[in-house]
Amino acid sequence: MKNEFQSQAPGTHTLAIVSLVLSILGLVGVLPLVGSIGGIVSGNIARKEILANPDLHSGEGMARAGVVLGWVGVGLAILLCCLIVAALLFFMPVRLM
Repeated sequence: MKNEFQSQAPGTHTLAIVSLVLSILGLVGVLPLVGSIGGIVSGNIARKEILANPDLHSGEGMARAGVVLGWVGVGLAILLCCLIVAALLFFMPVRLM
């Protein structure tokens, strides 16, 4: 008699994939800050669900990579804003009364 109930490997969590894609899009500038923040949020949700149900979901490394890339994107966006403000302050003419 053939065993009809074969064990299957857990599938990659959808939010882990979404996290990685959003973070990459945020890092390359397609979705500058929104993609990075979305990658952080969805990656943390995915990691929480993967750790709660490891027999149902996999992709914890992918979710972690999405979170890390998301934070890198946020850091680069903050750095870019600081550089723009510094450049505006440096090149702005001083007006004397």
